[in-house]
Amino acid sequence: MKKITYNLAAARRIDGRSFVFRAAILVLSILLFAGVAIFNLVRQHEKNRVEKSKAGQLGQRIDEMRRQSDRQSQELTAWKNNWKADLDTANALIERKIFSFAARLDFLERISSPGIRIRQLSLVNGAAGQIGMIITSRSLKELFALYKKLAPYELVIASETQIQDETQVSLNFNIPNEKL
Repeated sequence: MKKITYNLAAARRIDGRSFVFRAAILVLSILLFAGVAIFNLVRQHEKNRVEKSKAGQLGQRIDEMRRQSDRQSQELTAWKNNWKADLDTANALIERKIFSFAARLDFLERISSPGIRIRQLSLVNGAAGQIGMIITSRSLKELFALYKKLAPYELVIASETQIQDETQVSLNFNIPNEKL
């Protein structure tokens, strides 16, 4: 029988060139992987730096837009306050009815009949509310009805002229604001 040797290392010899070759390949591959890892880390760091720069620019832009929005809001508030003051003044004048064209014109519309035509109208800007008119009428009945309606308002008939089949009248009267 043959003798069995259990120590396999006793008969083995290491080939130096093969060992150096394999160790060099191992070191080179480790260096290659380390280089690739470093390259990826540098590239990722550069991306992060660019993104942070863009985020900073966007943040500055958002801050600028927020400041502009705040400034515009302040301007709008100032305009609203100015308009509110103007509207309050106008509403106060309307409530006081110092001189209301609309109220005077409404009055003239209420007292006029269909046969009366207003040819010329002048309104004096004042609390007394003096109104001057030149009117024409085909019917004396309608004209006298108008005179009767205007009699309480200090009616002054300046002239009456007959032109063809119409009567032209120039008259003045006063309507104080209290009577409107």
